[in-house]
Amino acid sequence: MTNTHPMESLQIFLPMRPAALPDAQRLAAWARLAGMDVRVELVATLPDCSGMAVAIGEFANAADWMKSSFRTHLLAGDWAALRDWASAHLLVCDAPLSLFSDNGTTPEVLPGEYWVEAGTPCAISLDMAPPEWSLLQHARARDTCLALAESCTGGDLAARITALPGSSALLRHGFVTYSNAAKIQLLKVQEATLARVGAVAEETALEMLGGALHEADIAAAITGIAGPGGAVPGKPVGTVCIAWGARAAEPQVRTCHFHGDRWSVQYAAGSVALGGLLGLLRGAG
Repeated sequence: MTNTHPMESLQIFLPMRPAALPDAQRLAAWARLAGMDVRVELVATLPDCSGMAVAIGEFANAADWMKSSFRTHLLAGDWAALRDWASAHLLVCDAPLSLFSDNGTTPEVLPGEYWVEAGTPCAISLDMAPPEWSLLQHARARDTCLALAESCTGGDLAARITALPGSSALLRHGFVTYSNAAKIQLLKVQEATLARVGAVAEETALEMLGGALHEADIAAAITGIAGPGGAVPGKPVGTVCIAWGARAAEPQVRTCHFHGDRWSVQYAAGSVALGGLLGLLRGAG
């Protein structure tokens, strides 16, 4: 087997329980933009390897593994170090901007996230951090608390936020209203609305949002069809209605059509909700 030149390939290693998987996917996408071949691998122990390699997360043998100058060990969640490493080693590319949407002109970096050129409307600079981290920083600066109303994501977005240290400064509470009865009881969604348009509709998402906003400054609501079943005429699998807003402000709502498996739809819906919330806080100055 012929070895590839170290600067033409990149191996990314993650622990077997990879909390850093989104970090690895962003780094892999940046490396591919720089023209490198990339492989992401889950390992229990860091293996001997040739070429450039980055390990993200905790490994018992990290110190010994680091003896090669082409190997780098980064802590999970240290997005500044991740950005600095990418900037130093992937010089052909500028730091990317993220657009959170259900469609884009470039391949998805992660479900619901596309990297775009400077000047693209609604694009956000994350500096290689996840959008939930950026939202936490903006909320801290404004002393802003968040509430979530989730249906098809089943609390997935709340889990992404509470995985961050210091998340109590942002998240006040979250509602998982998977059934219509829960939407009515906990969020005061109108039975008439559900009977008229169903659970997966912009009107329903807006009423969910209104219920979540009673004791929070900002909120997001998600209701949709994550699949693989559940499609109805006019609402295929991947249809998700997402609303976000602040108290005493005009709410925003959109219907997205995501692709992929159940996890991809759920993750993408959470990312688009985060993008909407980030846009809301950034617009507030």
